[in-house]
Amino acid sequence: MYSIQTQNKDTIYYRPELEKLYIQERNLGSGTVFNVRAVINEGDCLLGTYLKKEKAQEVMHDLIENNFWSNDEIYSMPEDE
Repeated sequence: MYSIQTQNKDTIYYRPELEKLYIQERNLGSGTVFNVRAVINEGDCLLGTYLKKEKAQEVMHDLIENNFWSNDEIYSMPEDE
């Protein structure tokens, strides 16, 4: 993988150096959301937001698999269902 595009399509991280991927749980007035975040090139970045923790975990797993086994030029964070 050469680049990661955020879920809202506003940012593309070109040749990111992934140091850490994690899920941050946030309680909002309308419910709980799960943010997939990463430490990229020593900066904390929001990659995508999901309503279900299982979906956030699945996306995080897909991102790791894609990073190590794929030659895709850009990995686009999927939309929430």
